[in-house]
Amino acid sequence: MSTSQPLEIAPPTITTVVPPTVPATGTSVKDSSTATTMVPDTSMSMEKMMKEIKELELQMAELKEAKEKLVKLEVSYDKSKIIVAKKTREIKALENKVKSLEKDLTLHKTLAEIKTILWTKIGQSITDQWISIQTIYE
Repeated sequence: MSTSQPLEIAPPTITTVVPPTVPATGTSVKDSSTATTMVPDTSMSMEKMMKEIKELELQMAELKEAKEKLVKLEVSYDKSKIIVAKKTREIKALENKVKSLEKDLTLHKTLAEIKTILWTKIGQSITDQWISIQTIYE
């Protein structure tokens, strides 16, 4: 060999394994799928890697969409929690107002005022009658 000539590398070759033939005696071959075609690993692995990369990109896009939906749902959930809290406060305020109006409707204040007026009139009436009785005795 001389050192002046560059070393040439031959491209990968495809080899085929031929399955055994069926003997004439009637015995069968164990597996007919033993015939395989050898394909260069580099082109297949590049194709596989490209497919895998595209699948991963699709999965990443789906993941991104799912995260965006999750963020939107969390925002709407937070808004609904705020709305529920406001409504709860409004309900409590209305319940308190209903209670005070029910007390007014049962006429506690009005009955108390009527009683004081009646007792004042009764007391005045008794006083007037007592003066009349005293005048009669004199």
